[in-house]
Parts: sequence; C-alpha cells; structure tokens
Amino acid sequence: MPILVPVSAPPVVTPPSVPQPAVTTIVDPAGRAWPLDGSSGIHRQPGRKGFHAPTYVHYRDESPMVDGAFWRGVRASVRELFIPIVIIGQTRAELLATRRALIASISPRRGECTIVSAQPDGTRRMIGARYVSGMEGEEGKGPWGVLLMSYGLTFVADAPYFYSDPIPLEWGSGDVTRTELPIPGDDGAYEVVSASQILGSSSVVNPGDVDAYPVWEFNGPFTEIALTNLTSGKSMTLTHTAGTPADTLTIDTTPGQTAVVDQAGANQWDSLSAGYSLWPLVPLQNDLSIEVSGSTTLTGARMTYRPRYESD
Repeated sequence: MPILVPVSAPPVVTPPSVPQPAVTTIVDPAGRAWPLDGSSGIHRQPGRKGFHAPTYVHYRDESPMVDGAFWRGVRASVRELFIPIVIIGQTRAELLATRRALIASISPRRGECTIVSAQPDGTRRMIGARYVSGMEGEEGKGPWGVLLMSYGLTFVADAPYFYSDPIPLEWGSGDVTRTELPIPGDDGAYEVVSASQILGSSSVVNPGDVDAYPVWEFNGPFTEIALTNLTSGKSMTLTHTAGTPADTLTIDTTPGQTAVVDQAGANQWDSLSAGYSLWPLVPLQNDLSIEVSGSTTLTGARMTYRPRYESD
C-alpha cells in the first residue's frame, strides 16, 4: 500500500529590493534646476565619475645624498566631474529646445553651476562646478540627433569638497537658546547644543570630513568681540562699536571670500587685532569661547556653516 506524504508548499522567496541610485540635479547659475531623472527630458546614464574621493597632490623634498624623499604635505586638487546623459524629445522641435536651453544655461560664461546629489534617504550634498566640455555633439543614424542625443558632460570644481545644507546657530545674552544640530550618532538622533549667554563657552560639532568655515554675525550693542576655538587653539579679536541692535558686524571666514563688514557693507578689516586667525571648525567637536564686551540683553550672535565632505 503506498504511503501518502504531504507535499509542503515551496518557501516564498522575496527578491531583495533594488537600491535606487542618487538623483543628480544640475542647478544653473540663474537658479534653474535640471533634474537628470527624466522629468525634464534629460536622463542620467550609467558611468558617472568623480563623485567619490577627491584627487590628492603630495609634496615631497628630495636630497641628492639621501634615498627616497621627505613628505611635506598634501592637498586636494580641483575635482573633475563626468555625467553621461541622454536628452529625449517626443518631437525634433522638443529635442532642439531642450538641448539649446541646457547648453545656454550651463555656459561657464554665466557662472558656476551647482551639482546636487540627492540620496534615496533624503540626504543631499552639493558642489559648485563650471561646465568644461561634452555637449559638442555627434549625431548618428536613426533617431540619434532627431529624437534623442547622448552627451558626456564634464565639469570642474575649483573647491573639491561637497557640502550640505547650512547649519545655523544662535546665541543671546539673556534667555537660554536651544539649537538642534544633525550630529550623526549610534541612535541616529539629533544632539542639542545650548548656550546660556553670549559671554561664555559652547560646543559645536562639525559632522563633515574636513574643516568648515563659519560666517559670524553679531548685532549690537557691543564694543569688542573675542572668538576662540579652544580645540584648535586659534582665536580672533575685533574691536568695533555697535550702539544699537540695528548695528551689525559680519565675519566671513571662507577662503577666497573672507570679509569683515558692518551693516552698511563697509569694510571693517581694521577692527581685527594683530595675530588674528579666521579659524575654521575642525571635524567633530569644537569647544568655543565667545566673549562680547559691552553687550546687553539685546545683543545677539549668529553663526552659519556648511559641513564639507570628501564624497557625495
């Protein structure tokens, strides 16, 4: 007599979800966004390059009587970005309009574009770059050149690091202010930095990979400002009289665009004391000392910085 063996249903295998790539958007100097996800008629193709680690230049000294060399330093060089795209039009006229508009928009004569790389988790990083080449065009057979065209866009970023959205901080002379910072941690939660008074200390965490350069803005009343990064040991002192809350002093520490100006935009470089350093925020924690002489409860201090990263 045959023995009946129950047949169990085969296990259900759920295929792994396919990770979605980053969405690349070109923002032209006029502020128009060109998303490369097909929504603007432009599709990014596989083969994007230059969005990960920067290229480094090492400096070494050599001696004729010593083997090898002596390493002296390193710096990141300009970054070249390569983005392959296909422009698709439903008609010849549509293809021409999109191609012509994109060529005109990203022209380096108009200024620097911003390349935005947005990840599926919602985070995004940006880099400023100028168009170099790639849209010269080579029309082929069939629909190529009639309804679609492929290009390999090359951009060059003078500043080789990506940056994220700006992080603002505020301090006041009176009530306690609380500012939430997106500091990555094991629990993924936000950390909180508090400053009880403008005359005192505070800690700021730079979540980036490299130094970040803050922009400071103070509103009066005040007569002198002393800013010290206790972590790096660098400081700057400015002697400037601001009599009312409408009187301000802005200090931009960004290399290539450093400035010290008042509310009217007048240059106030001479307010800096000798030996000053327009110091940056180093990666991770920065212990700061913020001292403002002649301040009242109306005095305020603000700092904005953009974390910088070695990749998108």
